[in-house]
Amino acid sequence: MHNAILALEDGTIFEGRGFFVNGQVFGEVVFNTSMTGYEEAFTDPSYAGQMLVMTYPLIGNYGFHKKHYESDKTQIRGLILKEPYFFSTRGIRFGRFLKQTELPCLYGVDTRALTLKIREYGTMKGMFIAKTEHGNIEQLVKEIQQTPHPDTKNLVASVSCKKVIVHRSRSEKKVVLIDCGVKKSIINNLQRYATVIQVPYNTDPDTVDEYRPDGIVISNGPGNPEHPEVVGTTVKTVKSVLSRYPVFGICLGHQILSIALGYKTYKMKFGHRGSNHGVKELSSKRVYITSQNHGYAIKEKDMPEVEVSWMNVNDDTIEGIRHKKLPVSSVQFHPEAGPGPHDTTFLFRDFLNA
Repeated sequence: MHNAILALEDGTIFEGRGFFVNGQVFGEVVFNTSMTGYEEAFTDPSYAGQMLVMTYPLIGNYGFHKKHYESDKTQIRGLILKEPYFFSTRGIRFGRFLKQTELPCLYGVDTRALTLKIREYGTMKGMFIAKTEHGNIEQLVKEIQQTPHPDTKNLVASVSCKKVIVHRSRSEKKVVLIDCGVKKSIINNLQRYATVIQVPYNTDPDTVDEYRPDGIVISNGPGNPEHPEVVGTTVKTVKSVLSRYPVFGICLGHQILSIALGYKTYKMKFGHRGSNHGVKELSSKRVYITSQNHGYAIKEKDMPEVEVSWMNVNDDTIEGIRHKKLPVSSVQFHPEAGPGPHDTTFLFRDFLNA
């Protein structure tokens, strides 16, 4: 470990101690307000392209357990902490986890000040660099400003599976899962009700038809839902299958489905990332506590055949939609995450038993 800094695109500098901060580590700096679930967050493909600030000051106190990972590797580009806990008595200890994954980590940072800055000015591009190597700060900041935002790339392509993967179930039902960066817990929940056929994000409609599924799920994932390569593949496929199969979207999948139905999306100031977001189901008036991880949302629009089904109780952003005539729906939050711990997992049952 050595002295290192986080530089933001507006010129703000945060100093700390660095693990595996070799050369320059670039990404979008975002924050997560969860007190637990750091194993799941670090391995969530939706974080591709991002450097993650954990607002809870102590991370690593219950170790790391591969059974809790949401993918086969860490997905964040960098980690920013107040204080890592190196001496957990269960699981893999924090230092060993960093060594195994070679995850760039900056700790000893005033994460409260950093989070407040992001809340006021929005997410920013940032860069880790060893303190002894930073040289001219003005030149470093200029380099950050000139480096394209991670969302300009097709991040979905970097986390989607490359070939079809079949997850068997005792059920006779089959569901095609369009993998835009799916979390393992989504697959696990779907397997309770159907065999899951996991296909790449750019799978064409004819290939979907070959499996003759009982439903289609569009997964979570990273980046801009209106990226041209996503619109030209995933959105195009979803448009084609809407009238033929039940469809359910989660997080990025919610945004992709919404675009296919005619909505537009926008980038939020600092997004929703945490496990305590209240959402209201409009039909029942019930409020559920949900886990969320997204930086984009859909714009409100009058749609004759589509209704808003869920709303965020804090900022009134749209959290779910439902088609009035077709078995098509989506939610912005993560029903599989279950911070309660079950909460909205019934959505998987309702979709596959409809």
